[in-house]
Amino acid sequence: MQATLYISADAMATINAIKDLDYYDRVSLSDAQETDLTTAPGYFLNTNALQLAELPADADVALHLTPSAAATYDRHVNIPAHLRGVIFSNAPDLPPQYSEIIGYWSPLHLTNHHRYAWAYQNVLNSYCVSLTDIDSDVEVHSDDEPKTDRLLNDGLVVTVTGLAALLAVFSPEQFIAVDVPINPTMIGLELEGYRSAVAYCSTPTPQMETLYLQIADILASPDADLVAISAIRTELSDYGYTY
Repeated sequence: MQATLYISADAMATINAIKDLDYYDRVSLSDAQETDLTTAPGYFLNTNALQLAELPADADVALHLTPSAAATYDRHVNIPAHLRGVIFSNAPDLPPQYSEIIGYWSPLHLTNHHRYAWAYQNVLNSYCVSLTDIDSDVEVHSDDEPKTDRLLNDGLVVTVTGLAALLAVFSPEQFIAVDVPINPTMIGLELEGYRSAVAYCSTPTPQMETLYLQIADILASPDADLVAISAIRTELSDYGYTY
């Protein structure tokens, strides 16, 4: 089972505009101001892992976690450097049940672009990955055996913790909104600092993506007190790993 993440109508319009474009066609949109969508809502949402739907017009948002309210945001939301980018299932520093949690909120859909991803592992969470036949489409195992090295995510992971105590006062039909700051330098064409130990920004930025989580989905998740979502892609997410 995969949870649905909800987004605004504007974000959905952006996704619909770029979803069928390959890397080169999408990036070329920024060549002209009238076609540039890089600052539009939804542009950096990780559509290769997220199941998205437009937020209902009558949605009741019970809690909005935003960097503009830093005290509450910092208590609940984190964008961990050690979970950013290429993470395999036997990485040395993963939260308990991480594979199940990330698989519930944002399971990665493997493509040919993920060949050689093992060579681009997170510098804080890398290890020697066992490969399959070098001629396979994706050079990692993909079954569910305990010792299998499975690629879990390659996007910017956002975690939300400490919600369990709050959920009792909310209705399952209500939503929690989570703003994610966008740092175009780190996730843009140059990926400056993406594969490093540098912290991602947690302060308000001119551009932010907003995800709406339905409380019923949080309650049904593997751990209601730890939400982990591979929420944001990089501009090079579908370019392919080269080695």
